[in-house]
Amino acid sequence: MTSKNELSLEPRVRPHVMTIAGSDSGGGAGIQADLKTIEAFGCYGSSVLTGLTAQNTLGVQAVHVVPTDFVIQQLQSIISDELPKAIKLGMLTCASTIRALAREVSKLNTTIILDPVMISTSGHTLLPDDAMEALYELYPHVDYLTPNIPEAKKLSGWSHEVKSLDDMVELARKTNERTKSLSVLLKGGHAVVSREEVLKYVGKYELVWEEGDDEDDTVEVYNEYKESLDMNIKARKDLVVDLLVKEGEVLAMFVGKKVDSQSTHGTGCTLSTAIACSYAVSSDAAAAKSLISIFKRAIGYTQSAIATAFSFGHGHGPLNHGHLTMRRALPSPSKHNPHPFLTHLIQSDLPLWKSYVRHPFVVQLGKGTLPRKCFEHYIKQDYHYLKHYARAHALGAYKADSFEDIKAFTEISLHIARESTMHVAYCQEFGLSLADLEETPESANCSAYARYVIDIGTQGDILDLYMAVASCLVGYGEVGLWLKKQVERGEAKVEGNLYGRWMTDYGGREFLNAVNRGIENLERRVARDPPSPQRLAKLTKIWQECVRLESGFWDMGLNLL
Repeated sequence: MTSKNELSLEPRVRPHVMTIAGSDSGGGAGIQADLKTIEAFGCYGSSVLTGLTAQNTLGVQAVHVVPTDFVIQQLQSIISDELPKAIKLGMLTCASTIRALAREVSKLNTTIILDPVMISTSGHTLLPDDAMEALYELYPHVDYLTPNIPEAKKLSGWSHEVKSLDDMVELARKTNERTKSLSVLLKGGHAVVSREEVLKYVGKYELVWEEGDDEDDTVEVYNEYKESLDMNIKARKDLVVDLLVKEGEVLAMFVGKKVDSQSTHGTGCTLSTAIACSYAVSSDAAAAKSLISIFKRAIGYTQSAIATAFSFGHGHGPLNHGHLTMRRALPSPSKHNPHPFLTHLIQSDLPLWKSYVRHPFVVQLGKGTLPRKCFEHYIKQDYHYLKHYARAHALGAYKADSFEDIKAFTEISLHIARESTMHVAYCQEFGLSLADLEETPESANCSAYARYVIDIGTQGDILDLYMAVASCLVGYGEVGLWLKKQVERGEAKVEGNLYGRWMTDYGGREFLNAVNRGIENLERRVARDPPSPQRLAKLTKIWQECVRLESGFWDMGLNLL
C-alpha cells in the first residue's frame, strides 16, 4: 500500500457499471450513450444487448430483438466474473426478456436503475403492450426508476394533464406507489415552471438549485454576471424541476434552468446511467454518499452534456458525453513506464538532449583529454551557478504551500550550501582558492542560465520551478551514468584521469539517489495533477530551454580553446 504522497505505479481500480439496453446505430442513445457516460465518470463499463435498432437523429426505422436466452447468457457471463456496483436497465424489447431479467436481478446484491424506455422521440413503439405489463414484475427489484412525465403517466395510469408542480408531485407519488419501486426520479423536462411556483415549496421540500442556494444567495457574482448576459437563472421563468420521491415522500426538488437545445437525443439514457455511475463512484469513495448528492451530480452532468452538445444530423442530435473529460496529454505512471513525464520531456527533442549529455566537453572529460584551463573555467563558473541553484530552491520553499514542499526545498538548499564547501575544496586541488572563485566574473552563459531559472521560478508555480532545475539534476545523473559505462567499455577512464573524482561523484550512489528522488517527485506531481496539452507544452518549453542553456554551459568551457 502506498501513502497519498507516494508515486503509485498500480492502475486505479474503476467501479464496474453495467448497462442492459439496446444499441443505437446513430450513437446518441442506448448502450453507446451509456458507455460514453460510464467512461466520463471514470467507471468501467460492461454491456448486455437486448436489441439492435436502425436509427439516426430523425428517428427509429427498425428494431431487431435479441433472443431472451442470449440476453441472459450475456448477463450471467459478466456477473460470474465481476459483479457490478450498479446496473442500468434501458430498452428491454419484449416480455420474456423482462421476466427473465426480473428473476436474475432479484438474486443480485447491487443497485438497479431503470429507465423505462417505451416510445422513441419519433413516435416509434419500443415496447409492446404485453412487455409493459411484464415490467410490473421487474419494478419491485428496482432501486431507482427514472421516467419522464409521459412515461410516468403511462406507468401510473394518470389521465390528467400535468399543469403544475403540484401535479408533478402527485404523479411522482402515484408512479412510486403503482410500480412499487424503492424510489422514483420524475424528470420534468416536459413541464417548464416558474421560479415563483418553485419558491412556494421552500420549507416544505428540500430545493436543490443548480447553482447556489436561492434563499442565502451565497454566490451573487454568478447572478451578477448572468444578468449582464441576460441569462440569470433566478430571473428566468423557464425552470425545469426533477422530483425525487422515495416510498411516497418527496426527498428533493432539483431546480435548474431549461437548456435550449435540439441536441437532446439520449437524454434519458444518459441521466439514468449517470445516476448508476454517480452511485458507484460514491460507494467507492469516502465522500458523502447521500442520495441527494448522488442525483445532483448525475443531473448536473446531463444538463451540461446537453448545454455543450454540438450539432449533428438533421434531427435531435446527441449529447456531448465527453464534456467533463479532458484528453490526457500523458499516460499515468505504470510498471511498464514509471516515468512517462520524463520520457516525454527527453523525447520532445532527443537531438537537443544528446547535444547536452554527450557534449564534446563531457566526452573529452571522460577520456582525460579535456584541457585543464577549460575545466578550471567551468568549475569556477559552476561555483557561481551553485549560488543561483540554491537561491532557486530557496525560492521554491517560499512559494511552497505545504510543509512537505517547504522541507524538501529547504533541505536541497542546505545540501547545495554544503556541496559548495566541497566544491571549494575540489577547486583547491586545481590551485583555485575561494578568493579566485569569488573574484572570477560570471560568464554570460552562467548569468543567462541562472537568470532564466530564477525568472521562471518567480513568474511560475512550483512545477514550473521544478521544471527549470530538473534538467541540471537529471542531466548530470545521465552524464555520470554514461561516463561509468564508457569506462567499462574502455572508452573513458578514471584511473590517471585528472577529472576522475568528478566522474565518480556524479556516477556515485549518493548523487544518483538524489536524481531518482527528483524524478519520482516530478512524476508524482504530474500524476496527481495531470497537465493539459497546453500546460504540457509550456513545461516542455521550459525543459528544452534549460537543456539548451546547460549545453551552453559546456560550450562556455570549450570556448576558451
